[in-house]
Amino acid sequence: LAKGFNKQTVVELLALLGHTDRRIRQQAQFALVARREIKALRVLAADRNAEFFPRLHSLWGLGQLKHRDRDLLTVLCADDSDELRAQTARWAGELGFDPDNRIPVLLRDPSPRVRLMAGIACGKLKSKNALGALTELIVAADNKEPVLRHAGVIGLVGVATPRELEAYAGYPSEAMRIAAVVALRRLRAVKELTAFVNDSSPQVMSDAVRAIYDEAAPQTFVEHPKALAAVAAALDPQHSVSVNVRAIAANRRLGTIASAKRISGFLATPNLSRALRVEALYALQSWPQASTLDPIDGRYFPIPAGDLDTLSAAIGPEIWSLANDADDKVSRRAISVLQSIKPSKAQRDQVAGFVLDEGQRSTVRKAWLRWLRKQDLALFTSVGVKALYSKSPELRVVAAQELTEAKQGRSAVNSYLLATLKNSGDTVELQRAIKMVPRLPSKKSIIEQLVKELIAGRIAPDIQLEVLETATTATRDYTELKLQLEQYQNSINKEDVMARYGVALQGGNAEKGRGIFFGHAQAQCSKCHALKQIDKQVGPSLEDIAKRHSREYLLQSIVDPQAKIVPGYGIVTVQLTDGRTVSGTLMSEGDNGITVNLPDNSRESFATSEIKSQSKSVGTMPDPKTILNLRQIRDLVAYLATMN
Repeated sequence: LAKGFNKQTVVELLALLGHTDRRIRQQAQFALVARREIKALRVLAADRNAEFFPRLHSLWGLGQLKHRDRDLLTVLCADDSDELRAQTARWAGELGFDPDNRIPVLLRDPSPRVRLMAGIACGKLKSKNALGALTELIVAADNKEPVLRHAGVIGLVGVATPRELEAYAGYPSEAMRIAAVVALRRLRAVKELTAFVNDSSPQVMSDAVRAIYDEAAPQTFVEHPKALAAVAAALDPQHSVSVNVRAIAANRRLGTIASAKRISGFLATPNLSRALRVEALYALQSWPQASTLDPIDGRYFPIPAGDLDTLSAAIGPEIWSLANDADDKVSRRAISVLQSIKPSKAQRDQVAGFVLDEGQRSTVRKAWLRWLRKQDLALFTSVGVKALYSKSPELRVVAAQELTEAKQGRSAVNSYLLATLKNSGDTVELQRAIKMVPRLPSKKSIIEQLVKELIAGRIAPDIQLEVLETATTATRDYTELKLQLEQYQNSINKEDVMARYGVALQGGNAEKGRGIFFGHAQAQCSKCHALKQIDKQVGPSLEDIAKRHSREYLLQSIVDPQAKIVPGYGIVTVQLTDGRTVSGTLMSEGDNGITVNLPDNSRESFATSEIKSQSKSVGTMPDPKTILNLRQIRDLVAYLATMN
């Protein structure tokens, strides 16, 4: 191999085609091809007395040279070697050369390998007389040999017309029907695929539905409306998820009253999976809006806006019952669907009862209250004011916010806020109430009192940030308050970093913190920190970190990441008494010395007596407080505190 193959004679190169090392055989083949030794290669390929590998490489060489040889094709198709017959079919298919139609004959060869290559070759050759033999090949494979069935599919794509493939609808062999559907999909023959949508075989039917919908272009269903209708009609609880999600999307595309009712009827099915319920409800929820993207795979595939009257006519009691479903996601989606319709007075009154029913879940009551605001402002105001006195803090907060945004029930909201600031023990409710203080007539005195309590250290940690934010906003209007707050901030800034960021210790939203951990574009916490202990982590594992450390530690690790470096994650430089300077990752440190992981990944320990000086361990973590604001830091601490 090192010497090359330029100096060998043709005879020597032909001999090397039988070498035990594949690399040498291959290089000898390439050398013969470069010299265009067609005659020598042809003679060797046709020689039945020659060994297998020299003949095989000779045939491959002729393929590289694109040599078409009628007589050689005839000889090799009848060769005793199964692999040579298979490679002959491949050779003919790649060259598009079969003047005597010998390749279709190989479809009935006793060797599966030969039949495989012949099936693929027939597709490339477009051998019109091969359809019958391809059918036999696929039927004989009978789903037990998918590789042979695939070869048959490739053959069908090149050999059969869409109309010929459509004729296999109802064919006794399921394998043949599957192959016909796959071939039609490759041909993008949507019209002919429609014949297989109602097939008795779940596999055939599913493949047909997926082929029609997934291969459709924006103009496909305009040109073939029956295909879209066929997919829409396939919506059935007994069908697979892959079929039903496409059928739901097809019904949404149709936009008719029949398709809307079909989706509503589907939703009435008992024990329907949560995923399908949500998908079907989303189709109804998005009915009034046009979309440019397909809901299944996100490709550009515009959907026109549906008619609201059509949607209203299709919505029945099944949607109303789902609005109170035990699953929050299902109930919220159902309520969103009902936003689009014009409810009767009886229905609005019924919803008012749902909002005020203390036995209902808070999530459902909040959603219904928002629904009322859009449907009946007067009823919403009446119910919203009553909701301010609910036992549910969540509902009280939402009622206050919704009434404020709607500019309704002002005096009731003011009374609620004053009572909440004085009596509520719910953190979230207090936080929201403080943020709403600026709307109160007595806002100045309340904010001044809150700031006084904050300075005195009498404000609960959970709501300190809200007080600080509200007061900061109010300083634009009140000079005296501004001076008071500046003095407080100056005193805090003189203290250590933990005191400056103490307002972020408690009261955060763990769910929002999770979003920051996994999704913040600049912080990118999850890029370095894993939630489970794994090898080769960039940063320390956070597994069970809330069990191992306090909230104060978690906050410090964010606002002062260099304060405490976990062993194995800090870089240190050591001056030794022998004059050497060593830098690496500090793995451990004790009274007797340190262990350092060096750049070459070796480890070395140094006794305390060997160390002249040692730098402070420096971590590679960037400073998050330059990226995140106080509220984001508080939310991140809240999320880390859940890791126990």
